[in-house]
Amino acid sequence: MFALAGIWEVWRHPAGIDIRSFAVVTCPANEMMAPIHNRMPVVLRAEDYGRWLSSDPNPRGLMKPFDDDAMMMWPITRRVLTVRNVGPEVINPVDLSARQVSQ
Repeated sequence: MFALAGIWEVWRHPAGIDIRSFAVVTCPANEMMAPIHNRMPVVLRAEDYGRWLSSDPNPRGLMKPFDDDAMMMWPITRRVLTVRNVGPEVINPVDLSARQVSQ
């Protein structure tokens, strides 16, 4: 389990409607993620949850790439890209050497 740094806000439209918005905070990618994308979510360490949720006016020290030694990565099927495909099997590892293409 882990937590991602996020920000949120509720804005009240003049018509009286509350509009809630949320964004995941990103940082430069760590070495593992860099081949996939140049940015990644800010992954918070358990000991930093309290600081992130506090009124600390400068959480800048938390906005850094997560240690890639503490992460794991494996290839998965492209089925994960479609919300109709549900269940834990969409993140099962696939064998790229067999050029397996499961839609």
